Amino acid sequence: MCDISVKSNITAKILQVHGHFQRIWGQNGPLYESTKQLIASQSSSAASIWNSTQQAIDLKLEYLQETIDTLDGHLQVVSGRLEMFLGIQYSEEWRACSKKYELQVAHFNRELLDKYSVCRNSLDHIKDHFQEEIVLEANFLSKASQEITELSSTCRIWQLKQTVFNHAGVLLCTVAGIGRINQRMISSLELCDAILLEMSLEDLDTPSCLFYHHLKMEFDEVFAQIELCAMN
Repeated sequence: MCDISVKSNITAKILQVHGHFQRIWGQNGPLYESTKQLIASQSSSAASIWNSTQQAIDLKLEYLQETIDTLDGHLQVVSGRLEMFLGIQYSEEWRACSKKYELQVAHFNRELLDKYSVCRNSLDHIKDHFQEEIVLEANFLSKASQEITELSSTCRIWQLKQTVFNHAGVLLCTVAGIGRINQRMISSLELCDAILLEMSLEDLDTPSCLFYHHLKMEFDEVFAQIELCAMN
């Protein structure tokens, strides 16, 4: 008895859905509804592609910005330590110990700031180059979904509701429009992927940055020696 009741409910729902589609197709016709659904599906797919691409772009930019921020943070530490070397408010022991490294301190004071600037400029150049290259292609991908949606009005798919209009022309306009946008998306996506791959392979440890990091390590060693001297 229960089984018969369940089957009856399912049958009733199927008939209800079938009747619903009959009413839709009776009003607008299956050609219009399927074309509208095609446009919506392609637009949704384009939006999904853009979202994935945007996430990848943002991730690369975030990584690059973190590298720049880390470099800036190191500079603040270096600047603070250089002030300690040259400051007069510190103890006699500290000044006496730092005096032993006076020539090295003078060298670091000049070279560290200079090499930091060169390193920072190289990272800024990489960032600017990446943004300039990707912005054009990414800009199209960001608009592709809307362009596909606009085909509904551009191709006048409302004409598919009525038999008096040229349905073949409407369908050709729609299919050709989707094909054109998809082809442009493929080209843009390939270029974006190539740029992102290049960015992944880009060595952020440029020669100037490597030189700066090496110099900073030497500076840290000297600073540690002065600290040890002042404590004894």
